[in-house]
Amino acid sequence: MTRLKLALHNELQALELLRDELKLQAHLLKAEAGTRWQQLEQDWARLKEQVQRAEVAGGQAESELQAAAQLLVETLKTGYGQIKNALRS
Repeated sequence: MTRLKLALHNELQALELLRDELKLQAHLLKAEAGTRWQQLEQDWARLKEQVQRAEVAGGQAESELQAAAQLLVETLKTGYGQIKNALRS
């Protein structure tokens, strides 16, 4: 094998290894993001339910529901932001 062929062969092997590694990382990221997405969907459903309750509740119960809803809003913002950042990487 000539030096050029050997160099090209080595470069192709290195690229294949890099490609395989990136493919695996992308697959793992997709699985991780999917799991996180499902958790956030559950939080989203709870938030919608709590907002509906807050709309009909009064007094102390309303403030407690608002505090819980605000916490869920922050959790969702953080979670969606993490997924968005992970997808950018």
